[in-house]
Amino acid sequence: MIEYLRTTGKGKFTGGDGIIRKLRFLEPMTVTVLSSHRITATAGAPGGQPAQTGNNSVERADGTSAQLSGNDEVAMNAGDVFVMKTPGGGGYG
Repeated sequence: MIEYLRTTGKGKFTGGDGIIRKLRFLEPMTVTVLSSHRITATAGAPGGQPAQTGNNSVERADGTSAQLSGNDEVAMNAGDVFVMKTPGGGGYG
């Protein structure tokens, strides 16, 4: 499932939207994620504002959730959902 996320930087021209990706696992396996801009926001260009940072998490089948770092590894069980919220682009002007 993919949905758009308003994480753009403000400016005369706003940056691009981020997206939310959700992957539900049907059997146990390990997920390794290598992603950036989870701590430092995507910068804006001349006068534009930075975008919001991204976020990675796991929604467990039992209703609990766990935050992941930008570069992380996690064991997934059947029914667990990996959620990746990508950062938007910085604004311009």
